[in-house]
Amino acid sequence: MSPTSSPGNGIFPNGPTMRQPSMSWLYRLECSTEDIELGAPHNGDTIRSIANIVRGSVKGSGIEGEILPLGGADWATVVKGTHSMTLDARYTVRTSDNHYLYIRAHGLYRPGPGTNYAKSVEEDPNFVPPATVSQDDVEFFSHLRIEAGPGPYNWLNGLVCLGVMCCEDEKIWIDAYYLTNFPGVKPENVVAR
Repeated sequence: MSPTSSPGNGIFPNGPTMRQPSMSWLYRLECSTEDIELGAPHNGDTIRSIANIVRGSVKGSGIEGEILPLGGADWATVVKGTHSMTLDARYTVRTSDNHYLYIRAHGLYRPGPGTNYAKSVEEDPNFVPPATVSQDDVEFFSHLRIEAGPGPYNWLNGLVCLGVMCCEDEKIWIDAYYLTNFPGVKPENVVAR
């Protein structure tokens, strides 16, 4: 598929020509967590796992800040015996110029198909997850929603963002990108008229 076409054009030949949107890099987040596993409600097949974000930073083009201590966590739902989970993280970033960003992340984590990680989980559902997983090991993505107040970060309010994630030595790394039809053009502020 070329970057200017979409798979829908072959299925819907009479429809408009759609092009694949571009992804522009926004920032890299690095954080450390402390996990609390609550267990499965009613002895069911899902476990609620809470990962408190105890420290972290965000650095990107025009964005730099720190995740506030006790300012966020991930309330994940884990399917027993699979290492598959849905992510539901929320956290607050204080920028270096003293503005606040509220970030919500909904996503997934699961062993990649056919990987050694997936085979280890299949052989032993109690297999302890490795402290380091890369994009070669897992599907680890999130949809990011960023809220910013008035000021220099207002333009973040209008973005559709994707987080590409990995873990290294028990730290979580997220590269955030935003989708755009206008690569190379800075997004505009979102202002009520």
